[in-house]
Amino acid sequence: MKIGILGGTGRMGCGLADSYARRGHEVFLGSRSPDQARAVALGIEGEVRGGSLLETARDSDLLVVAVPFEVAEELIRSLADLLTDKIVVDITNPFGAITPGRIAAVEVHANAVPSAHWVAAYKTTFWKTLGQPADSAGVTRDVLVCSDDRPAGQTVMDLIASTGFRPIDCGSLENARAVDLMVPLMLELDERYQCECASGWKFLAAH
Repeated sequence: MKIGILGGTGRMGCGLADSYARRGHEVFLGSRSPDQARAVALGIEGEVRGGSLLETARDSDLLVVAVPFEVAEELIRSLADLLTDKIVVDITNPFGAITPGRIAAVEVHANAVPSAHWVAAYKTTFWKTLGQPADSAGVTRDVLVCSDDRPAGQTVMDLIASTGFRPIDCGSLENARAVDLMVPLMLELDERYQCECASGWKFLAAH
């Protein structure tokens, strides 16, 4: 699969690129600075190349939005024609930029470019753990996934599973409102218990 990361030179973008490339995927890093993207790509093992945001959106089968929430909507609107019918994974967190609990970050972006197949994922995943799908106790980390498009959601869950994490189907995009609210609490708990960006949410179910 050809995976493009919009904002691929950031910490989350680089971590995801490394994770995907190690599983044999072709990865494109997109940046406002194509030269920087190309330089970063050289430091990641596997089939990884860098370029512009437009090139990345055009040449990828699946895209990850890894830019800050504050600039994401403007970016995806500028690339709207290239996102049509593509799976777009939204990992952005609003951190109070929108009314908490009223609408999810991914809903804002899905409303802006409804022609794409939107999936929310990695919201509660720290960049430092992207290369560590299991914690120090050997427990596999969960990645919460929300989507209104079941085939798109399943594709993303399969991708997540291929990297060693456990995808958790959390239902519709509307449920991402709750996931967005889990992130500030996660950060507070991480600081309170000095987890050094290693904490996460775990779904437990009795059978």
